[in-house]
Amino acid sequence: MEVDDGSPPMDSSWYGYVIVACCFTIYFIVFGTEHTFGVYQEYYGSPHAEPWLKNTSEQGITMIGTLATTFTYLLGAFSGRFADMVGYRVSAVLGAVIMGAGMIGASFAKSLSTLYICQGVILGVGSSLVYLPAVSCPAHWFERYRSIAIGVVVCGSGLGGLVLGPLTQYLITAVGVQWTLRIQGMLCLFGIGGSGMMLKTRVKRVPGQYKRVPMDFTICKEVPFLTLTMANFLTSLGYMIPFFFLSAFAVFHNQTPKTGALMIGIMNGASLLGRLSLSFVTDRVGRINMLFICALISGLSILCIWSVASSVSVLAVFSIIYGFTCGGYFSVIPSVIADIYGLDRLTTVTGLLYGSIGFGYLIGSPVSAWLLDITKPNTTYIYVVIFSGGAMTMSSFAVFYLKYWRTKGRWWIHG
Repeated sequence: MEVDDGSPPMDSSWYGYVIVACCFTIYFIVFGTEHTFGVYQEYYGSPHAEPWLKNTSEQGITMIGTLATTFTYLLGAFSGRFADMVGYRVSAVLGAVIMGAGMIGASFAKSLSTLYICQGVILGVGSSLVYLPAVSCPAHWFERYRSIAIGVVVCGSGLGGLVLGPLTQYLITAVGVQWTLRIQGMLCLFGIGGSGMMLKTRVKRVPGQYKRVPMDFTICKEVPFLTLTMANFLTSLGYMIPFFFLSAFAVFHNQTPKTGALMIGIMNGASLLGRLSLSFVTDRVGRINMLFICALISGLSILCIWSVASSVSVLAVFSIIYGFTCGGYFSVIPSVIADIYGLDRLTTVTGLLYGSIGFGYLIGSPVSAWLLDITKPNTTYIYVVIFSGGAMTMSSFAVFYLKYWRTKGRWWIHG
């Protein structure tokens, strides 16, 4: 157990705001980097790419970003345990070094397999060590304003995508893809590393406490864990597909690569607004209720809007609605987890739950790329849209069941 060190009560310490700012910065860089892979995907598949990337299938290129997002979440159970054992600060700084090494290493790649290892696996391993301390640490400093604090942190991923999407496209044009990768690698190393140095919990850690306590897998049998795992898995099957494919989709419909990058930026900007604004109303609507609303609208926006999008205006409408609601989904989940399981070993429980997201990412984007490849030469995105939108819509049913179970069938009760 953790022992109170006499820190000020929750919600009243100024250092809590420092924690939120640092965790926001970490999310900005980690997920801003991963969510802008669509820009790299469009470049790697273009005629301007390096000769050794010529004739590489969409599925082959997509696997680079898929490996990064998969390892980010798939290792959650272990990286969460690691963060609990060694402390949030050590985990975040180590992750920053690994992420920086992955991106810089990718800049020297001479084969697709090197990109898989560096921009995929290594980047994902580093991200896994970083994001769990960032999403868990604010819960140690806020209680009454926990949803808002966590919402501010996770909206960093939306702002990161909004800024880094167009910036990545600009840098590729201005200095080339190699130096773009190096610049992003240095941003990971110094931006995340510096912020990670500031992380700490408001209670003392008892030396060796997590070494003595075995990993607790009993929660894996509980209904809340199972339903949240299913919801996360289904969401992750479809979640990254618009981020990966929207830029190429826009170019396919006779838009410029700059416009495609802009749509990713708009989507990430809307995600920023969703993560931030919905955190202020979540406690009034109910955290599980908000999770259900966001999952349902995200899925329906893909099925009903992306499926008919071809003009810039419709693409922008889809980017805004989808980004806003899918961003809201991921801003609410940490609060739901903290409510159900408390703060004790929060990173370990969060890591176990987020592991299902890794499996979804591992399957979702490659399947979508395969669905796109099999339609060639008469390429169509309709199967990609149905797969992505259908999975996210189904995730809302899992959340609804969690609400139904928690309220003993009285689903209309606030919660």
